[in-house]
Amino acid sequence: MKGVYIVSITAVVMWMFIYQWPKIESTKVKEKIAFATLTIIGWVVSIIYIIFPNATSPAKIVDFILIQLKNIILALF
Repeated sequence: MKGVYIVSITAVVMWMFIYQWPKIESTKVKEKIAFATLTIIGWVVSIIYIIFPNATSPAKIVDFILIQLKNIILALF
């Protein structure tokens, strides 16, 4: 069943690329890079959550990183 989910998400991502890529002007390279990067990151995260459904949520990961940064910054002052 996981295979069906992975194939369907991959199909949606491919459709997004096929539909949106030509609409981005060829002179806007940074927009194309940003679109590709964010789409690929979203695809990877969704595949990871299909394979490992009990994985930690991205919000908890970001929260952990920000708390560690806050502790490092506060330790400097």
